[in-house]
Amino acid sequence: MDSGKYWERVLRCSKNMSLSRVRRTFSIMGRDEASSDHDLAAFYYPALQAADIFELEVDIAFGGMDQRKAHMYMREVADRQGWTKATCIHTPMLSGLGGSGGRMESFDHKMSKSNPNNAILLHDDEDEIRMKMKGAFLEVGNPESPVFEIARHFVLPIEGKINVNPKPEYGKQSAWTDLDSFVEAVGSGEIHPFDAKMAITDGLVEVLSPLSDHYKSNSDLLSAMAQITGSQ
Repeated sequence: MDSGKYWERVLRCSKNMSLSRVRRTFSIMGRDEASSDHDLAAFYYPALQAADIFELEVDIAFGGMDQRKAHMYMREVADRQGWTKATCIHTPMLSGLGGSGGRMESFDHKMSKSNPNNAILLHDDEDEIRMKMKGAFLEVGNPESPVFEIARHFVLPIEGKINVNPKPEYGKQSAWTDLDSFVEAVGSGEIHPFDAKMAITDGLVEVLSPLSDHYKSNSDLLSAMAQITGSQ
């Protein structure tokens, strides 16, 4: 992105956009619109992000809900400039594995490639997933705990159930299709928190196994992903 044309694009993405319009991209989950007035760089970011999408000729801009307002800014720029407008798809945000004390109070607690040990990355193999999940935060009784979030968004929708397989001396096998009932069972002591965490981990490994197999058979892609995420 060192070309002069790119920086021309950045300027065009900024043209005819007021400071108040840019501020509206800041109001995300508790951050007020004046929170970045002390940080000039924050005002550049929406134009830079929009320029990236246009320069890369992205058809579908995929991101978490934290990207929604920046993407709406991009679409407004496209209308003003007569450029192709990318379709945007936004997904729920996942808390980092270390937890944030409950439901995320800001996107600062989200899973992010900037902290690979606090996130499940799509190219993680089974051993890496199990290692990370073993240390993940599970707050008993809190359905917004990171481990339960993974069950809600990945394991139950795809696998259809959570299979609990404790050692015989610690309990009996069970299957759960409803997250609220599962969380309640963990809270009451019917299911040990460790067994709950391992059950969700087993389900997540199954969900991500096609991706893991794909990266294993394409070492060049695995190397590129590791470099991008800093997990090599």
